[in-house]
Amino acid sequence: MKNFWKGLLSYLFVALVVVASSVILSGATDTKLLNYISPLYETLYRINENYYEINKVNFDDLIDSAIDGMVKGLGDDFSYYYPAKQMAEQQIEMEGQYGGLGIEVTYDSENRAVKIISPMYGTPAWRVGLQAGDLIIGIDDQPVSEMEYMEAINKMRGKPGTEVKLTIKRDKEIFEVKVVREIIQIIPVKSGTTMYNGKKIGYILLTKFNEPVPAELQKALRKLYDQKIDALLLDLRNNPGGLLDVAIQVSNYFLDAGKIIVSVKDRNGKITDRYISQGNNYPKVPMAVLVNNGSASASEIVAAALKENGRAILVGQKTFGKGSVQRGFPLSNGGTVFLTIAHYLTPAGKDIHKVGIQPNITVEEATSTSRKVDAKVYTLTEIEVDVNDPVIKTAIESIFKNTGK
Repeated sequence: MKNFWKGLLSYLFVALVVVASSVILSGATDTKLLNYISPLYETLYRINENYYEINKVNFDDLIDSAIDGMVKGLGDDFSYYYPAKQMAEQQIEMEGQYGGLGIEVTYDSENRAVKIISPMYGTPAWRVGLQAGDLIIGIDDQPVSEMEYMEAINKMRGKPGTEVKLTIKRDKEIFEVKVVREIIQIIPVKSGTTMYNGKKIGYILLTKFNEPVPAELQKALRKLYDQKIDALLLDLRNNPGGLLDVAIQVSNYFLDAGKIIVSVKDRNGKITDRYISQGNNYPKVPMAVLVNNGSASASEIVAAALKENGRAILVGQKTFGKGSVQRGFPLSNGGTVFLTIAHYLTPAGKDIHKVGIQPNITVEEATSTSRKVDAKVYTLTEIEVDVNDPVIKTAIESIFKNTGK
């Protein structure tokens, strides 16, 4: 323990030197950061010197908890901390398969709960009716408020076929649902066609903006355009987003060259990046984008780009409103802290963070009766188009009436 404490003191000394150097290099005129760090050092010292069960203390866990609490103290649902042992978890979804429930979540610091950004189409969470904005306040009868964020995430994951009970808060209602875990194989691009008054409508359902999307979307578009479609629907409902560069590539497939896709504004209000479409050779058939309050982040980038550049009408409900940019900063303990460093701006210069995007045509969604029986639909790449879906039906009708523009 003495050797460990000596190492810890050395680590903190180095950290203090680094912070001090940062303060000097940044031109700061005070030592507030150093003063803020002092109580942390004092607390660690007192734990080591005076805590009764010192032999049971894991100082790595202690530091992880301190960092996690510090980041949560920002009150920003989209800034978070991953300890070293959890960093591998971050890569799982982007690789296209993982075990769990099929929900995109964030931490809600105000309610000390896990907040659902969106259930993924066809997954167990989607089939039991979980919705964007639901708060998970309990997992297997344990309050989420007493857990660390990643602890809650890991409790929801588990062996396929096993059941987890979630306590959900939706507005003022509190209820429980039981969800059976499955291997979530993310098939992010699905397509199909339907007919409307003698016109062939192409339909693409995009469930995630992960690495396979650009290549898979190109295949789907070629297949649809080869069938001489007269109009196209891009369904981004309950798509929680993903990678920025994927959103840029997706936008390129629909916009003419030279059109602004999205800009990035830093904390000083300066535009640091502006992404411009490179164009494409696809036919410019009439188009609608379907959105709801589960359409977030990268989905909103694409939706705003197509709407504000006049390429498509938006049909459905107001989007989630996640327009912030996070960057991961690796720490010397192997963990990574992800902080909001900027906001996205739409082509028209709008900051939609915590605001969302209003559709051209608002349509209330009907609860699908197939949620509980269509158990494996998320593994398909070709799907039937539900023409009885009020959002799809309205979008098709609106395209050919040339309204909402």
